[in-house]
Amino acid sequence: MKVVRLVLIMVVVLSAAMSVNAQKKNEKTVIFNANLHCESCKAKVEKNIPYEKGVKDLKVDMKTQTITVTFREDKNTTENLQKAIEKLNIEVKGIEGNNTSAKTQTGEKCEKEGKTK
Repeated sequence: MKVVRLVLIMVVVLSAAMSVNAQKKNEKTVIFNANLHCESCKAKVEKNIPYEKGVKDLKVDMKTQTITVTFREDKNTTENLQKAIEKLNIEVKGIEGNNTSAKTQTGEKCEKEGKTK
């Protein structure tokens, strides 16, 4: 009886470990080179992008002008995330590791600072 119980416990532990590993493989990290002018731009990204489908992690770096997003590939795409960022009136200049050419928005102003993009 103890052997059966031990085998069942081992099966449960191994299956749980395998499912966690399978979920990690489904995640993708992409770095957007963006035109972040001010803290207001950063705040807009930090407020809105985490609510996009599948987003697991978000880092906005004003110094390097990058937005790093980790997301589940089965829930979202790089193109959809780029559109979500552009919808916030933030210009995406390029995507690291991706040959997708980004659209540019010109002449728009930052809401808080009034700087021209």
